[in-house]
Amino acid sequence: IIMASAPKDCNQRIIGSKARGIVHYKFPKEHWEYHECTGTDHGTDCIIELIENEEFINKKIEGQIKGCNCPQKMKRENAFSFPMEVKTIKYGLGSSSAFILFYVDIGNEIVYYLPIQDYFIANPNLFELLNSDQKTINVHIPLDNVVSEDDFDLRQIAKSVYVDGPASSLRKV
Repeated sequence: IIMASAPKDCNQRIIGSKARGIVHYKFPKEHWEYHECTGTDHGTDCIIELIENEEFINKKIEGQIKGCNCPQKMKRENAFSFPMEVKTIKYGLGSSSAFILFYVDIGNEIVYYLPIQDYFIANPNLFELLNSDQKTINVHIPLDNVVSEDDFDLRQIAKSVYVDGPASSLRKV
């Protein structure tokens, strides 16, 4: 019998696994139910469902999770600059539910977030980049957007509904 070498682990899998665990852990369980997405990854890593008055109200956040061991390298003034894949942005913008990029500082166990639809509504000039030859667009995740027990803003975001507008724009209803 010839022994083949065993599959090798990689650092990116370890970082991703840690990041998913931290996101799950950081959401206050009184307000949120975390669902891990399985199967082929098309852009959504998790769905976090809002709970109000001990009831599931069918308001959700779809999340893309990215982890980093050293996020300080990406820091710019009051935000992290993150190169997000255009195909993932397009996928997120196509959702009527809130689609959020979760950027996880693995070492300090801090989860930063960026609501993608709101970001593009606030920066309409970015829509034209979606149809260019660029593979990524640098988005800026505010340092103040942290998943914590004070989750009022995230609860409001989960209640948002988005629809396509004219000329590939987007609006919140």
